[in-house]
Amino acid sequence: MNANPIAPVNAQTAARFDAKFIEDHKLIDRYLEGKLPVKGARDLENWCRANPAYLEALNLSERAQATLKLLEACGGPLDLTEPKPPWWKSPYVPIGAGVAAFVCLLGFSVLFGKYALLRGELEETRTRMRQGSLVQPAVEITMHVVPDRSAGIDKARITVNRSVPQLVDLHIDLGYSKEPQQYRMFVDKQDQGRALILNDLLKDSNGELRLTFNTTGLAAGIYSVRIESLPVRASGSPVPEGWLILDVR
Repeated sequence: MNANPIAPVNAQTAARFDAKFIEDHKLIDRYLEGKLPVKGARDLENWCRANPAYLEALNLSERAQATLKLLEACGGPLDLTEPKPPWWKSPYVPIGAGVAAFVCLLGFSVLFGKYALLRGELEETRTRMRQGSLVQPAVEITMHVVPDRSAGIDKARITVNRSVPQLVDLHIDLGYSKEPQQYRMFVDKQDQGRALILNDLLKDSNGELRLTFNTTGLAAGIYSVRIESLPVRASGSPVPEGWLILDVR
């Protein structure tokens, strides 16, 4: 007898199937117990189909009848129906999973739409809070500043509070610029871009540039102001004259 009685039926053994091979490996018993692999069971069925006399010699039909009688004698149920597949092999499982995935996707789409809408409303509210509407100032104040004569010093600074409606009369002292000429002012908001350009400005008799503005008309932030003198002749180039910082809170 073969030393390995439970060796599976493979392509090599199937080529030499015979009664002795089946008996040596107890293939009939393993088949009835459901212990044969799928391919081995299929090879055994094919061989038995080609050799029906072998099964007749085993009297399997009589053994089956005896088994049924034994079950009836002990009162055991005779369930000859096909075994039920596990629940996860049911065709309704992928259908239910697909429906659940669709519902989840639909819910996510609705939530994402609400999130986008709320975020837009929040950004709009923040913008209104930063910029606000122009309010009639209750008081008028005067502020004086002497610009820095070099960029990057950031010593010349004026600070205003946009939450308090004020009309600011700003005096920028350019007495150190002796020549009577026109000036141009650039106002840039920090980390954003150019906010304002004022052209054709003139000093008054005190050598000052005067600007008047409403504090509620400015968005909160830091503004860099650069002042240039314009050449008398068109062929000349503007000359930087001063720098200052406008801090709007």
